[in-house]
This record gives sequence, C-alpha cells and structure tokens, in this order.
Amino acid sequence: MQKISDLIKKLTGEQNTSTKIPNTLNDRELLCRNIRSTLAGVIEDINTTKGKQLVVWLNCDQRIVFDQYNNESYRDIILKDLLEHGYKFEQMTFIKGEPEADNHNVFKICDNDLEYLEVLDCDVAQQPSVTKKAKIVIIEGLYAVNPLQKEYELSSEEITSGRIPAYNIGRGKIAKKDGVFRENHIIFDVSPDSPLREEYRCISRNHAHIGFDPKKGFFFQVDEGGAYPGKTLLVNGGRTINCDCADTVFPLKNGAKIIVKDGMDYKAMLVFEQIKD
Repeated sequence: MQKISDLIKKLTGEQNTSTKIPNTLNDRELLCRNIRSTLAGVIEDINTTKGKQLVVWLNCDQRIVFDQYNNESYRDIILKDLLEHGYKFEQMTFIKGEPEADNHNVFKICDNDLEYLEVLDCDVAQQPSVTKKAKIVIIEGLYAVNPLQKEYELSSEEITSGRIPAYNIGRGKIAKKDGVFRENHIIFDVSPDSPLREEYRCISRNHAHIGFDPKKGFFFQVDEGGAYPGKTLLVNGGRTINCDCADTVFPLKNGAKIIVKDGMDYKAMLVFEQIKD
C-alpha cells in the first residue's frame, strides 16, 4: 500500500518554498491522519459515513494556504485513505473559516482550534450524470493537416473494459518511442506520397490522448509530443488553455475544441461533442 506522503507527492507535487504551509496549520499528510483519528472517536455520534459528505473546515487567513488543501488531487487522496480504513464518503468539501459555535454537527480535529470536520447527508442522485459516449469531429485548418477520418466515435466502455487505455491522437497508426509501441486511434496520415507530408510534422506521433474517468467523464491530456508552448490549445467552457504540460488533465465540456498550431498557422481543430445515451 502506498504511503499517503508518496501519493501526495505523486499527484500534487512538492510545494513551492515560497508558499509553504505556516506552522499554525498542520501539513497535509498529518491532516489526513488526524481526520481519520477524529472520525474513529465520533463514529458513534454520526452513526455511518455511507452516503455522506465529509466537510473539513480550515481556519486559515491566507487564500494561498487554503488553495494548497482545496484541490481535487488532495481530496481524492483523503477519500481513498478513509475508504481503506472503512470510512466510505460520497463527497468531500473544504470550507475556509471557522464554523458557528452552536453547530453541534462539527467536531474539532485534534483539538487545535484550526481544523474541524462535519458529516452531512449527501444526495448522490442529484449529481450530474457522466456522458459515456461522444465523438470527435475534425475541422481542417487554413494550412490543413488531413486526418484519415473526419469523425471518430468515443465510447467509455472501450476504456473501462481495458480494450484500449485511451483514445490516442497522433501521426500515423503505430508510433514507437524508446522501444515502446503505441497505437493511435485518432490518426493523421504520414504517407510519403502526400504533398502535405511536411505539414504533418506539427502533429507528433505521441501528441495527446482522450481518456475517461467514471466520475468526471471524458478528459483531454497532451502527451510529450504535444506539450510545447503554443502548439496545442484547448478551448473548454469559455477558457482558452495552452496545453504545455503533460501532467495536466482537463475534463472535456460539450463543444470543447482542441486546436493544433504550427507557429501562427492553424493546422487542425478537433471538436468534442457529447452523445446522449
């Protein structure tokens, strides 16, 4: 079993020294253990955690400190750790500040007046359903890079069943890097007879992929070949994002646009469209 500290380092990275957690607030690994210890002491009062939401109050002054706790990766770490110790929560939320004194559902975490937890009912049925089918429609740019198909259908079943790890996007059907082969599913041609062969080079053989998470749905992530500043852009929910980091995952909203550029030239656009079951 992985240590909590190893999971934190893997999923969220080491903290910048300019934004270290002050001594007045426990570090994240210690908070994770303290939540578990507090739950063990109050489990009779809350009866059960199944179908519940865990709320953790952090009484800290600085927003930058709160944000180091209030992120998806750290919440997932805590939920996973609690599940391994028999506490199953449906959701977890961080709240900045101190709860009202007359809130009898709140428990201090290790008696330090800085951290509190609260267990609330959670109506899972009200959570939005995850789209399990979608398609990618490819629109050629002004200086076009031609795909082998104009449209590709995406199915979560292919990924969750293990038939494929993700829908890989790249140049050529089979790519090889450092002796490892990869199959591309959304393919841009590399035919030596094509008059546009040089134009294809802006699409890497290991450019990007679209994966699926059962809780969040389809997501986009650049791979090493697509992670250059200005090369791969994502227009998602009204935001334009420069995808230059291979470690960042972006849940895809309906109508999201993946744009491939070569300098100032727009080469291709991949449009993500949800398909209703």
